[in-house]
Amino acid sequence: MPAVIVTRPVWRSFRPEYLARAVEHVGAGGHAAVVRGEAVVDALLTVDARGKLTELGLWSLLAIEQQRWRRVKDGVARGLATARIRPDYVDVVLDWCERDAIHPSPTRAVELDCMECAACCHDANVVLGAADIDRWAAAGRRDLFGRRYVRRTREGRLVLRLLDNGRCQHLRRDKACRIYALRPDNCSAFVIGSEACLAAREDTLGLRDG
Repeated sequence: MPAVIVTRPVWRSFRPEYLARAVEHVGAGGHAAVVRGEAVVDALLTVDARGKLTELGLWSLLAIEQQRWRRVKDGVARGLATARIRPDYVDVVLDWCERDAIHPSPTRAVELDCMECAACCHDANVVLGAADIDRWAAAGRRDLFGRRYVRRTREGRLVLRLLDNGRCQHLRRDKACRIYALRPDNCSAFVIGSEACLAAREDTLGLRDG
């Protein structure tokens, strides 16, 4: 994949009395953290033309192990998406706000090149589904779901087996994927420029988007 320009939402924190400003920020494409008290933070996220949470908004929640959100039904934020941040992830969201404080606009265009990065191929918990196994079998690559490449978790899920250094076994030295055409669905679904992507870049490469 060549380098691409991703326009991502910029996070801002607001106190409840400045909710109108938060709504304006989100309406322009940003994301807002409404700090209602100690460890009580509501995320205010953008929605698309159909009123659905945007892909980058969804991945912001997935990055903090949340999936549930709701539409605001009344008030100044009516129609936007919101989610109460779990207390153990409040510091993470506020850190996103601190990271983005230097960016003056509600959105930020960032150039990302997966072939120069591959951070998401380190320390990843890639859960495999039946479709992945079927794809490998149909391609004559039954070795891919053997014990060398796959392990079963205590919960009974199949996941990719990583090397001792946390690197995916299918990642080549030139940062290309050896099984790109057959890669797991969870790998192909990973969104470039999402908070999960930015976190992987920071944790693995020390590159903080700021």
